[in-house]
Amino acid sequence: MKSGLRIFVSLAIIFLFCLEAETSDKVPSENSLFLAADYAGFKYSDNIDVCFTEIYYCLNRSQLSFQPDSSGYFAQISMFIEIKAEDGNIIDSSTWSVANRIATLAEAEIRNYLINDIIEARLAPGSYDVTIKATDIHSNKTGESRLQLIIPRFSQSNLELSQLELVYRLAEPDGGTFDKAGKKVIPNTRAVYSHDDNFVYVYAEIYNLDTVLTTYTADIRIYDSNGNLYKGLPPVTQNISSQSEVILNGFNIAAFKTGVYKLLVTVHAAGNSVAREKYFEITPGRQEWEIAREKEELSDFPEADEITTDEEAKSFRNQILYIANRDELKQYDSLPLQGKNNFARAFWAKRDPTPLTPTNEFKIEHYTRLRFANEAYSTFRSPGSEKNGWRSDRGRVYIVYGQPTDEENHPSALDELPWARWNYDAVEGGVYFIFIDESGYGNYRLVHSSATSEPKDYNWESRLNPTSINLR
Repeated sequence: MKSGLRIFVSLAIIFLFCLEAETSDKVPSENSLFLAADYAGFKYSDNIDVCFTEIYYCLNRSQLSFQPDSSGYFAQISMFIEIKAEDGNIIDSSTWSVANRIATLAEAEIRNYLINDIIEARLAPGSYDVTIKATDIHSNKTGESRLQLIIPRFSQSNLELSQLELVYRLAEPDGGTFDKAGKKVIPNTRAVYSHDDNFVYVYAEIYNLDTVLTTYTADIRIYDSNGNLYKGLPPVTQNISSQSEVILNGFNIAAFKTGVYKLLVTVHAAGNSVAREKYFEITPGRQEWEIAREKEELSDFPEADEITTDEEAKSFRNQILYIANRDELKQYDSLPLQGKNNFARAFWAKRDPTPLTPTNEFKIEHYTRLRFANEAYSTFRSPGSEKNGWRSDRGRVYIVYGQPTDEENHPSALDELPWARWNYDAVEGGVYFIFIDESGYGNYRLVHSSATSEPKDYNWESRLNPTSINLR
């Protein structure tokens, strides 16, 4: 290890917190882990040749592979960090292992539950390239994040401000890695907030305050992506009690538009000023995502929201044909156009599993299935004609039962027609559907199923012989 650099890795505790909103980061591939990183530099005592640097990183817990042990389930992650100087020379590197434990596997299925940790380093002022890698020991999935660190040189006498740390959440201290300034300060490693988060917090440290003076003033402003002032917080004037003070402040983002913003923190004292900036992003909250998803899924089905013509009324009947009962269809057929429109609203409201929310999850799921069935199972369509996948047997089964747990596809052979088996583990304790392409043109017919009220032909295997085709 070269002189002037020490890396301290926190091994004992990994703090967990949940981001409820969808992430806007690039979705990793199936064999890769999400890994985000950020940093902030702080003054290290009176030594201007060293900067105390916190490097934050986070992983998505739902991507990790958990194995059982005596206390529940655990995941094991191998971590690696490499720091290079501006000239490309490796300053230092380190490897370590961290573990995460959960009581039940259901905890691992929570989306966007992030695992945070801090790597502490003492670095000389300058520019560094940092590479952090993570490997899931049980699945061998890997993730990587790269950072450019610009480490400042803090003066021993002039008014100084540390680099800014974006904070996701504040909590009461517990003696762990994230404790400072009398709080548990949980970093927002991704620099992304959603409207569900409500507040953006910022942590910073002020140095070299003149204790002869009585006060200093901290000014926080937020600028939009065009450089225009978007929001200015009232300046906060504080009494000076020591040469170093802490800024720990926040602002409400409920009314912020989605987009990228610049946070500018300026400190004024005795006619001197010092400033630091940091960029962050605001994304829609979960409710906004759901509304947008509903709008997208229904974009090809305007009659799902409002029936205005006889043609739309006919289309709507086709759309609900497999999920409406006989009495509902009979009632629908007897109504005039406005009555059909009122029926549609009541039809979806009756099936809404969460009526107090602005979206209808059942409705979204139904039209997601309908759209997929039309795209995947339509056959022999002339250009510009309506997609007819919903009319096919596979389309009907998909709309009614959803995505199969697994599929078995058997292509054409000399002594056997093309056929497929769909398995549903969660339906009636486990059922299956058998489809055969008896025409040879991709029109798979449902010939047998173990599900209640579905076609039965216990000798279906005999129909796989091409010579057994019934052309009637």
